[in-house]
Amino acid sequence: MSLLPSERRILRIALALALLGATALCALGRFRSALALTTGAAVAIVSGLWMAEVAGRLLVPRVRSSNRGDSGFAARAVLRYLLTGLVLFGAVRWLSDRIVWLLAGLSAVVVAIGIEAALEAGPLRGDPGGPEDGGSV
Repeated sequence: MSLLPSERRILRIALALALLGATALCALGRFRSALALTTGAAVAIVSGLWMAEVAGRLLVPRVRSSNRGDSGFAARAVLRYLLTGLVLFGAVRWLSDRIVWLLAGLSAVVVAIGIEAALEAGPLRGDPGGPEDGGSV
C-alpha cells in the first residue's frame, strides 16, 4: 500500500509520540501504563492504515475493475475491524486499571493529524502566500 507524503508524516509523528510516551513511562517505572499506551497507539496506527486502504479503494474506482474481487475486499475489511475490536476488548479487559493510557495511545493518530495540520497551515511552511503575504499571484 502506498501512502501519500502527508499520510507518511502523520504515521511518523504518531509513532514518535507513542515512542516518546512509552519511553517516558518506562523511565518512570510504569511498565503496564507504557504497555497500554503502546497497545492503543498500535491499534490506532494499524486501524488508520487499514482505513486509508478502504477509503482509497472506495473513493478511487478502478477503470477496468470487475465486481468479482469486491466480496473478498469486503470480507477482509470486516475481518480487520473484527480483529481490531477483539484486540481492544482484550486490552480493556487486561489493562482495565490503565484505561487512561490506552485511550491516550488510541489518540496518537488524532494528535498526529492535528500536528500535521498545524505544520501545514503555520508559518513554518516556507512558501509565501498571496500578495498580502509578500508573495506573487
